[in-house]
Amino acid sequence: MSFARMQEALRAEGWFVKWNMPCCQSCAWAELEHDDLSKVLFNYSQDCEIDDEHTEECSSCDGDGMIESPDYDDFEPDEDGNEQYVECDYCGGEGYLRGSYEGLDYEPDVSVSGFACIPPEAAGGSLFCFDGSDQGVLNFKSILSIIEGSGCKVDWNGSGDSRPLIKWKWSNT
Repeated sequence: MSFARMQEALRAEGWFVKWNMPCCQSCAWAELEHDDLSKVLFNYSQDCEIDDEHTEECSSCDGDGMIESPDYDDFEPDEDGNEQYVECDYCGGEGYLRGSYEGLDYEPDVSVSGFACIPPEAAGGSLFCFDGSDQGVLNFKSILSIIEGSGCKVDWNGSGDSRPLIKWKWSNT
């Protein structure tokens, strides 16, 4: 039972399948490059982000990731009169500090800037996005047997306005 097995089987059928697309659903859809958007299945960083106990807002930039130019002697607003900002050195422009991940039994996925996420093997499941149009729903229904044949379970109400929960680890209790 694995995300990788499901991903491989669906890609063989012409689907775009990805774990941890950038940021939120809107950002992820905007970044997608696939010929047929009715054959897309992904989750995004906010779906698989590690809980807040492992991160904290950067106090140096108040979570903005940017600070006013430190060259105060040479500081001059740009031609439009806007203040000049630079990336915060303390947090690297992310706006938060990653805490200790000691005690986790996996290495966090940090492939998307600003997010530390649980990898699919450790997560064991997630909500996924797909095209909720009539064609997208038909296409998703047509691959349910492939998903289940890959050792996964799908919890979904069959509607284009809901996201399916796909699990590859579960308890028998």
